[in-house]
Amino acid sequence: MRISMKGRDMETLVFLGRVKAVNVEFCNDSKTMAKVVAKLDTEEEVETECIPTRAAGKISTVMKHYLRLGVGKYIITNDKVSGNVDTEGGEDEVQDR
Repeated sequence: MRISMKGRDMETLVFLGRVKAVNVEFCNDSKTMAKVVAKLDTEEEVETECIPTRAAGKISTVMKHYLRLGVGKYIITNDKVSGNVDTEGGEDEVQDR
């Protein structure tokens, strides 16, 4: 069973570092309606309602770009940035803000 969410809420899960993979599934044979499906780090899946295919494609593209950029690795907690702050691929560091 999948949890139903809005597209913008699914994008927030990417920022929180919870999404591992994103996919689009068609809802009808004419491929005019589709839904975005995201697999979380807890192996659960969340999905949007059936929306126009173009909108689902835009949401999934944005989410995939965020995943590729590694946005979820830079979570700000207690005025500190946890994650890899070196763009050359060094070790993880913590910076005070």
